[in-house]
Amino acid sequence: MDPWVGRRAHPRLDMNLPVHFGLINIKQGGESKSLFSAVTMDVSVQGLGIRMHSRVAQMIPIAIKLMGDRKQFDLNLGIDLKGGKIHAVGEVKWSLLEIPHQLKMGIFLKGMGPEAEDRWTNFIQEECRKKANNLGSSSRVISFLQVASNHLNKASDRISQQMRGYEVKPGK
Repeated sequence: MDPWVGRRAHPRLDMNLPVHFGLINIKQGGESKSLFSAVTMDVSVQGLGIRMHSRVAQMIPIAIKLMGDRKQFDLNLGIDLKGGKIHAVGEVKWSLLEIPHQLKMGIFLKGMGPEAEDRWTNFIQEECRKKANNLGSSSRVISFLQVASNHLNKASDRISQQMRGYEVKPGK
């Protein structure tokens, strides 16, 4: 069982989606020219877990500036979905440097445009339906769909409220 389940507000779906991101300087507002590539480990309506392969020594200076007291950057994310890419602003909530050459991060989706929000929500709903169909009994399916629907409604409201304060720039 996943040790984070009790602390998570929304169910996670195991999924491998390509993700590209740049760093947004929180204090100066500018975006770095560097573009990083990663793959999701899991996704939810409010966030995603990603892993990226790189030389660990090169990632340490960046990783320590993504969260905590030394936080200097948010992420300008491009998430590849079937049918195109969506853009969002993300905040790193946790990170873990693993050897050999892997950085894992948990990212909270702070905001996205209305069209991207609709596509993301629809994508998560469809993936939840697929997972529910694989669960078996109708009672477990109904229960899972009710929980997922409640989470999606709450998250959609939260993202809409937070989006008023963010400008999302399309990634490269």
